[in-house]
Amino acid sequence: MSAITLRQALGVLAKSSSFSVTTETHRQQDVFDELKAQLFVKQEIEEELQRYLDTATSGEIIFLCGSSGDGKSEILTRCKSDQRYHQKFSFHLDATHSFAPQQSAIDALNDLFENHHPQSYPLLIGINTGMLANFAREGSESHKTIRAAIDAFLSEQQEGNRPYRSGNCTFFDFEHYPKFQFDVNKHYSSFIKALLDNLTRNDENNLFQFIFRHDESVSPDLKEVANFKLLCIPGVQNVLITQLFKARLIKDQFVTTRTLLDFFHHLLMGPGYLFDNLFTGAENDLIKKVSDFDPARLHTYELDQFILRYELGLVDADLDDFLVALEPLHIKFDRQCVKPGDATSLIRLFWLLQHESLGNNYHRKFSAFFNESLLERYSEIWHLHRNYTADPEQKRSLSRFYAFELIAGIQRYANRKAPELSMQKEEFFLGEFGGVKITAPVDIKPDWDSIRNKHTAHSTGFDVYLKVGRNSLPHIHIGLNLFELLEKLNNGYRPNKYDKNAIVLLDEIVELISEEAKSSSEIKFYDGGQRIYRAKADDDMITISGMEG
Repeated sequence: MSAITLRQALGVLAKSSSFSVTTETHRQQDVFDELKAQLFVKQEIEEELQRYLDTATSGEIIFLCGSSGDGKSEILTRCKSDQRYHQKFSFHLDATHSFAPQQSAIDALNDLFENHHPQSYPLLIGINTGMLANFAREGSESHKTIRAAIDAFLSEQQEGNRPYRSGNCTFFDFEHYPKFQFDVNKHYSSFIKALLDNLTRNDENNLFQFIFRHDESVSPDLKEVANFKLLCIPGVQNVLITQLFKARLIKDQFVTTRTLLDFFHHLLMGPGYLFDNLFTGAENDLIKKVSDFDPARLHTYELDQFILRYELGLVDADLDDFLVALEPLHIKFDRQCVKPGDATSLIRLFWLLQHESLGNNYHRKFSAFFNESLLERYSEIWHLHRNYTADPEQKRSLSRFYAFELIAGIQRYANRKAPELSMQKEEFFLGEFGGVKITAPVDIKPDWDSIRNKHTAHSTGFDVYLKVGRNSLPHIHIGLNLFELLEKLNNGYRPNKYDKNAIVLLDEIVELISEEAKSSSEIKFYDGGQRIYRAKADDDMITISGMEG
């Protein structure tokens, strides 16, 4: 075992590894197969699929679908080797493949379905969602019933509807089994936590730990040794999981098992320490998204002062003591020979260790700048929508959010071109004509019945429901990007081009409210000076009156 280095062992994580895709093989198993097997975490989708297979009937077609790298082949290979299913099901492990060089994947599916009959064994297919859509468009007309079932599934993409069934077709979709969840205890992914535990837990059966301890004893200065030791720290794992969750919420980045393993390979085997590898490495999809959350970009006064003092080599006895405490982690910073970027690296390390106690806890002087208050507030509002039962305390909490965060933010954005309306919260800016600004009164409030009765919480956000007067608006999806923009607006922020995606959503909300406001029986005109005019419709008559500004 000692002949295998940690670098070699961690190679099974890389997407370039032959172990990144599971295929049927009859070769002799070796230690690398054991390492790969040790990483295995049984996902909820596999548990539900197996329960379903236990009751499947002849003639059924069961699709296991998702994105490339989700783990479809892994699951189906295990099912095929399981004696419970091996002789009772037909398997097509990867629907992107064909049965002959001249045959397309679509033709292969046509042949597969042509030979499938009501009396046949149930058919279990691993397929990418994109290929499903292709077959729905291009599949043989003789399989129009299957194509129609696929179309119905693709148009009914709802998390709560799992598995989806149409005729003799059943669909298990990885998108309906999210890897992240909002959690009041800030544990945002039980799957990733279990995967990291399989990789790093310190017990006698963990091959990775066995190999790590050997390398640590003979080559403690290797970067992968320091990085593995860092990754074993629970607080470090939680910080990494939170960043991945943010990438999912803010960047709309899907996280497959394959990209996740490759992400950890880069963290451990990249050119620098883990805390630097996390923000450098354009070849990894997740790194490219997470790099936008680099704590070195924060530029608070305190962090900038730290960088300046460090790079000038000013005396800091507390920092020197802290750097000594890093030695058991095999992390070294030479204060006598400061290199460009060292201060930035230290800030990243402070951030990574923010939940851990180490030495004199010098790093915790900066913890207040690293908190995830926005994500935690977002999670809190998500839970209020998810669990809303009209309990008075729940309603009070949600009322505050709707009144002082959501509606206030929408109104500030809508009235941004009419600063004279800043104190007129009941008015909504409709437009400007010839220097005259036109507004209408609006009564925006939560639609409590819809909040209670509709499906408001989803894996990556929640829906809000509003009324303008007595009229209910369509549901409005609030993602973390839009949630952050609303918070900024309420603090006096003026949007710019970098907010484009959230602004598009906000413009749609304002348009919905404006359409309702335009039917108001009363409008006001601001002529640019101190004069305000009101026009009010009453019994087929319009009354215009002047008001003082």
